[in-house]
Amino acid sequence: MKSKRDKVKALAIEMIKNSQKSLEALVEKALNSGALDVDEWDENSNSMLLPKCIVIAALEEEADQYKAKGTSFEKEMKKEVKNLKMCL
Repeated sequence: MKSKRDKVKALAIEMIKNSQKSLEALVEKALNSGALDVDEWDENSNSMLLPKCIVIAALEEEADQYKAKGTSFEKEMKKEVKNLKMCL
């Protein structure tokens, strides 16, 4: 029998795996959006700047999908997330 901890872990990991597909699609969407000038990207100077910007935007967009905005759980989630971020 799985403990509650194991069940929570399994659900969180499942969501992460599902999010990976969405994140990959968001990277492609960002590259096709016209919002980035990939031709001006200098791979010799700050080579990680543009990729990091894409990843941050994609992660923030994906995180917004989980925030329970407009629900009765929004306030509780904000509190728990803030608390957890201090521990990570």
